[in-house]
Amino acid sequence: MTKVKLHKALQPSFIKRMYYMRFIGKFIKAEKEKNGENFFVQCLSPMPFPLQEQLKDEPYVFEGLCSNKKNEKIFSELKKRKLEKQLVMFRLYYERGHIYAELICTEEPREIANGYKMIPVPKVSNYKKGESLERKLNNGYLSFLMPKYPKDFEPPELLWHDGRLYGNISLKSSTISSIAYFEQQRECKYIDVNDWVKYVEIAVEDQLYFVSNQVYEQLKKRMNEEGKHVEIEELKVQKDEWEWDEREAVFLQYVKSFVRNKGLYLDETDIYNFHISAKTNMLTILGGIPGAGKSRFVQAYAEALGLQYGEELVWIPISPSYQEPHDLLGYLHPNGTFIESETKLVRALMKAKENQNQLYIIVFDEMNMSHIEHWFTPFLSVLQLEKQNRILNLYEGVQEKENPIPPSIEIGENIIFVGTINFDETTKELSDRLLDRTNLITLQKIPFCEMCMEQEKVVLQPPLKVTAGEFRINWIRNKTMIEVFSGEELELLDKLHAVLSSHDASKGISFRCANAIASYLQNIPYQNNHSYMISREEGFDLQIKQRILTKIRGTEMMVGSLLSEEVKRGATLVPLLQSSLANRVSTFEHSIAYIREKRRELELYGYAK
Repeated sequence: MTKVKLHKALQPSFIKRMYYMRFIGKFIKAEKEKNGENFFVQCLSPMPFPLQEQLKDEPYVFEGLCSNKKNEKIFSELKKRKLEKQLVMFRLYYERGHIYAELICTEEPREIANGYKMIPVPKVSNYKKGESLERKLNNGYLSFLMPKYPKDFEPPELLWHDGRLYGNISLKSSTISSIAYFEQQRECKYIDVNDWVKYVEIAVEDQLYFVSNQVYEQLKKRMNEEGKHVEIEELKVQKDEWEWDEREAVFLQYVKSFVRNKGLYLDETDIYNFHISAKTNMLTILGGIPGAGKSRFVQAYAEALGLQYGEELVWIPISPSYQEPHDLLGYLHPNGTFIESETKLVRALMKAKENQNQLYIIVFDEMNMSHIEHWFTPFLSVLQLEKQNRILNLYEGVQEKENPIPPSIEIGENIIFVGTINFDETTKELSDRLLDRTNLITLQKIPFCEMCMEQEKVVLQPPLKVTAGEFRINWIRNKTMIEVFSGEELELLDKLHAVLSSHDASKGISFRCANAIASYLQNIPYQNNHSYMISREEGFDLQIKQRILTKIRGTEMMVGSLLSEEVKRGATLVPLLQSSLANRVSTFEHSIAYIREKRRELELYGYAK
């Protein structure tokens, strides 16, 4: 027997996957070596493609080194028994151009068969009934994971899950993950198997089963004769537990009327969109053309909350001269006194710290008049931290005299940061670092001809005086990201990430971004008739536009193919958002319109911004 030497190196990604693969075989012989006793095992289970290409001849025999401590321990125990009667499970590892076997466990079977097949167990989410394996098999475009069966093997013909054996399948590996698969022909059959254990030779953590070739063929024959077609009733859309907060619904109706009384004509979706973003994010940015009503809307929203301009509503016009945090906050004078900036932002933060149940809104007006990264950096870092760690450092050093302003201030949950920006030639671009941390909401102008259809002014009651506890606790749901998203939504996010990162490795959908989208979706308010104020479909569409597509910009060479609607140009966004998978999630009216707007910019100016 000789060592298994490969003709060419293996890819690092495959080497990592190979370590988690499982094989079964039988002992061939043991040999005495200078460094100890080694052994050889013949593999009786399927071999992954990269090894098949280099190991031309069967049977596949691998050497095991007893210098490997795991091998030494198991092999020393086995020598007391008859090696030729032992069925062994092992893994393969790569070292200096050679492949070696590492023992995992052994079984003494009824008899050792000539070969074995693998039957993997798909992993599906336990959170939602709609994400059952059978639904994924029937949909065809929803993938499921098989952790112990990577794409390096032939696609399996049988699957085992929860008391059922599935067959008549045609699985294709996903481009998103090496362990993700989806069903192509959608004519899956199943049989119920109550005595599954009697068919299995070795089980791997209830995620993979080895059966003999003979048993495998028997199961396939039984599937053809007895198999029933998987049929799924159309699943009703699962809604979150209905949690209607009357105060929040009344508040939003009040905001709509109040905004109208102020002479602002806004789409009500924009009002709800801003409200959801403000309560689930520390920072929300409103954008649009000059004169769209961004500043007036923020003032009206603050007044509806019962906040007073100059007191709880702090307005900070951003100057083009702002170049560093000192321009916004202030600086420490050499004499030990902290000189506050003319913005008075520090005083506002101190007041908010003292009155933690009082809401405050701090507005950075026209914040892209200067490079935001230059003067806003301390906030970008702090706002994403947990509440107890959200501390803004103002200055360092030992105070020589008593200073009314402390060296650091805690930024509480009672502060809402809002930025307004214009899209014109006088302003600066927003960085990806900023866009990954905020919703960029563009207010939509309603047609002038529709203004006459709006309701007449109504007499308003006094503001509701919403507290910080209501806004950031009572009106908030905090489920985990996996609990919020459906299978289709997660699949679509994965595919969007793949498309974006294939064009630019620095783009894509981060975990922070996905968590923020989940927070937005679960916090869409209800109306008193049990319906959402923004449908989940539109909410998901808005989040794709406001959280992900805003980072797409550049020249034709940089983003041209990404914004194209021609499928032949490669991975593009519009065909993906019009696919059958996407149609199960949303129509993506907002996102597709935004992409086409970007494409138009590219054609007109040679640059999409």
